[in-house]
Amino acid sequence: MSFTWATIGQNVDKIKTWNPLKSEQLTTFKYIDLGSLDKDKKEICLDLVQEISSSEAPSRARQLVKTGDVLISTVRPNLNGIAVVPKELDGATASTGFCVLRANEEKLDSTYLRYWVESTTFVSDMVNKSTGASYPAVSDKIINDSELPLPPLETQKQIAAVLEKADQLRKDCKLLEQELNSLAQSVFIEMFGDPATNPKGWKIGTIAELLSSANYGTSEKSSTDILKYPVLRMNNITYEGNWDFTSLKYMDMDEKDEDKYLVQDGDILFNRTNSKELVGKTAVYREKEPMAYAGYLVRARCNKFGHPDYISSFMNSKYGKQTLQTMCKSIVGMANINAKEFQSIKIAKPPIELQIDFSVRIAKIRALIQEVKLQDIEYQKVFNALMQKAFSGELNLANVKT
Repeated sequence: MSFTWATIGQNVDKIKTWNPLKSEQLTTFKYIDLGSLDKDKKEICLDLVQEISSSEAPSRARQLVKTGDVLISTVRPNLNGIAVVPKELDGATASTGFCVLRANEEKLDSTYLRYWVESTTFVSDMVNKSTGASYPAVSDKIINDSELPLPPLETQKQIAAVLEKADQLRKDCKLLEQELNSLAQSVFIEMFGDPATNPKGWKIGTIAELLSSANYGTSEKSSTDILKYPVLRMNNITYEGNWDFTSLKYMDMDEKDEDKYLVQDGDILFNRTNSKELVGKTAVYREKEPMAYAGYLVRARCNKFGHPDYISSFMNSKYGKQTLQTMCKSIVGMANINAKEFQSIKIAKPPIELQIDFSVRIAKIRALIQEVKLQDIEYQKVFNALMQKAFSGELNLANVKT
């Protein structure tokens, strides 16, 4: 089956814009900015959506969105990140950093559109058309002028139904991973108590008292070419405190700099510069092969009084993230917490033996998380194969019902 092609702009409805600073209708509203987008999960993180007053609205708060609208990030750091507006955000305002696509119901199925803009064909096209060496971006016009395969509406719905079933397997994996991360935090609270109230009465100190060193990473440029050492950057640490090695760069390094700029098993990596929502991401490096780490990260090593799993779990706890939000300094859209400030954070100092027991329990949960990640990779391969067939007209839809 061959599909005709048409521009996206011909098949979507116009989005209403407004200026909240001049509006007398709304006093407060929910604002979806680029920091609210979870690029990995392809969804809006509701906990990161701000509720602001009209008088506080940033200049980018302009687009009124509805349930089902497809949001495409058009600028770095989330270029081509996508999400669908959930019912909880119906009537919210989205940043102009998103291109908002609202499918015309008579021509285009919204779910079909969502999967098209997730496809490697569309994403590669947008990356190729992006402009700006240091701040790559695409315009709404580029997106609307791009073409998509457009079978009859009923066929679109059938394709969307097949992709949704395959996508659900991926979502189930993500949900299980999320539940395991929550379990890890529950174990932390069980063993050490809520850091906000310190119910177990631990002596309070600073993170510096549990460390032997804290150093900034290399400022040398890295490359996509495969060189001696992979380079860990801020995007490699997830919000939950895990690792994502899918996008690595590389560099060579003089032997004299290796001790200074390489990480090893057991090192803590702290993301000192990022958006306000993401600054302070923390993870423990557990790979056997050394990697370099970039200047936006701090490498911390524990002394005999601290265990990396304990410190990392504290930093990724609800209390830890709230602490980071109150202390970070924002400059031109980026937030920063330097190494000295990181080390000054107040933390309970339970016995090292208890911290080690905690690490043993966490290791078992971490092993389960790794199994889930491997299963997710397999589901992703299946999903990608279906996507390729779906948009080339090769998918068998004979028994698909909508």
